[in-house]
Amino acid sequence: MHTSHTTVVDGLGQERELPFGSNSVQHGTAVFEGIRMYATPTGPVLFRLDAHLERLLDSAELLGIPHAHDLATLRRHVGDAAGESGLDYGYVRPVLHTREPRLGVNLQDFHFTLGTEIWACPPDETPPRPVGVTVSPWRRPSRLTFPVRAKATGTYVVSALARTRAAADGFDDAIQLDPNSGRVAESTIANVFLVRDGSLVTPWLKDSVLAGITRDSVLTLARDLGIETAEAPVETGELLAADEVFLTGTASGLVSVASLDTHAYAADRPVTDALSRAYREAVLGDGPHRPSWLTPVSCPTSSTSSLRGVS
Repeated sequence: MHTSHTTVVDGLGQERELPFGSNSVQHGTAVFEGIRMYATPTGPVLFRLDAHLERLLDSAELLGIPHAHDLATLRRHVGDAAGESGLDYGYVRPVLHTREPRLGVNLQDFHFTLGTEIWACPPDETPPRPVGVTVSPWRRPSRLTFPVRAKATGTYVVSALARTRAAADGFDDAIQLDPNSGRVAESTIANVFLVRDGSLVTPWLKDSVLAGITRDSVLTLARDLGIETAEAPVETGELLAADEVFLTGTASGLVSVASLDTHAYAADRPVTDALSRAYREAVLGDGPHRPSWLTPVSCPTSSTSSLRGVS
């Protein structure tokens, strides 16, 4: 990803750079979303915009972050930012953060600003390379420690720790386990799926799993294709016994897993391949898909363009 475009609203300054002393920089006190923008025959679209923005609002509520935005204002801001970027393909990241360079951890004491960063992110013409993963010694946050449904910047230090260790050991990514049950939760920045005897399984949300939008999309598309699906507890041994394993995330889409530690999976992945095709059709507006998943990107509205800064 490269070539980014920034939009900030709320009237507290429109500079791209955050003050070093910002509470969000110093303590990771921000919530965010990642949304993909795709080119279609009728123009660029945002994929599952409302689902992402509803989760952003939920994340803010779970952390007690004060802000003045509702779904309509978030939708307008992100849509205008996408239109101003001039991009057809992009990765769109709206963030509720505080610019105030003050100490303290009571979030009610801070004013939170909505900003959106957009990176040019053209799709790969071929499916992503299958990855090698390892089971990480670093587990996901506990539900007793943090509301795991919230997508907060600070918690991604845990993901960074696990991914950095995996890379140092020669792997592309890591599978993180639930801290209490020891079951499979997710990879460092993606949800996990396995295929066994033609059926699709993903770890249930009772463990420390983020309710991914791509995860939900794949479950829906699998049902459309007549594939049996289940959200259930998953043990590490079940991953090793699976016929296919793949990861799902907004930035990467569907990524096949070639190996887990020393165990290699078969190169033939019929279920993964079928779901990858269905997902690509859904995001690009080709073939049968749910129109409600695609939000057209249009020119910015005049009522908000004066509030936004671009650098």
